[in-house]
Amino acid sequence: MKINLRQSLRLVLYLMLSLPLLALVISGVLVLLTEQILPDEGPEQDLAVLISLPAILFCFMIVAGWSLGKSLYYIIRRIDLLAGGVYADPAGDRRIYSRRSEKLKRPYRLFKELIVQLQTLSGILEDSRQERRRLDEMRKEWVAGISHDLKTPLTYIKGYSSMMLSPQYDWTKEETIKFLTEIEQKANHMQELIGDLNLSFRLEEQQTPLQRERTDLVEFVRRIVADVTNDPRAARFNLTLETAEPHIEAELDPRLLGRALHNLILNAVLHNPPDTRIKILIRQGVRLEIVIADDGAGMSEENVSRLFDKYYRGTSTDILSEGTGLGMAIARQLVLAHAGDISVTSRLNEGTSVCVTLPLHN
Repeated sequence: MKINLRQSLRLVLYLMLSLPLLALVISGVLVLLTEQILPDEGPEQDLAVLISLPAILFCFMIVAGWSLGKSLYYIIRRIDLLAGGVYADPAGDRRIYSRRSEKLKRPYRLFKELIVQLQTLSGILEDSRQERRRLDEMRKEWVAGISHDLKTPLTYIKGYSSMMLSPQYDWTKEETIKFLTEIEQKANHMQELIGDLNLSFRLEEQQTPLQRERTDLVEFVRRIVADVTNDPRAARFNLTLETAEPHIEAELDPRLLGRALHNLILNAVLHNPPDTRIKILIRQGVRLEIVIADDGAGMSEENVSRLFDKYYRGTSTDILSEGTGLGMAIARQLVLAHAGDISVTSRLNEGTSVCVTLPLHN
């Protein structure tokens, strides 16, 4: 990338010429003051004063102008690099710091705050670019996965429908029920996927206002746990609900918060081996807490750190890759919409704990 060297040199020359001219003016004033204060000892002294003072100031101003020019040249160069999309300049940064003290060299200290802000801005822009690149890669992988997720159930639906409509076979009632069950399951999966996409977009645009209701939180969570327990996929899991308070009044949107808690509890079922114990705790303190803890497979630090990233479908198990990549991100958005928060702790082969905190409403 080309640096605007002409503009930088023009600024340096301007300083080197304008400052000495200013020095000549100041020197003339000093000569006049000298003639008024000191006795007149002859034209030789006047000439010496007239020559020496401007010469000294001229040299001083050249050095000062060069020092300022170096600093301004570096600042202009960094701005030019930023404008061209180059956010790192390690070679230029090394030149402005002292090797021994690792502090800014003297000519650059006048613009210390500006230089630090430019370097901070460069770091932020570089991090943002890396994050966008990472999200773009995840989005591409996610789109490929979603395409596969849509194509697979459509293939089953089309296949079973064609088989049932074929006049060459006379299907029994049991076979017909089996085919229709498969078709229903695949259609439900597609409906869930489309619903996740729609809800995610609406949450991003803040087009889903909360419909808060005064609700008994304990009974509300109990119904969600019962619903997950009745799911065939949870048949071999031990789900329990524990709470010290029989009733806790809270203001929440039953539909949206229920969706978030259902996703979180069902995830504990889908991503753990059978016979895993899943405990749901409700606690009331400074804030309301709903904890979903299991003693299952656990997750790596990478999975925990990226669990709520949109489009993230997991890396360690086939089960994770079957998800839409939006469930956990949607759950977090719904909890945040209730002015709450959500956190996860997990260790491989020891289990996972998801804590949802909600504000108290008097």
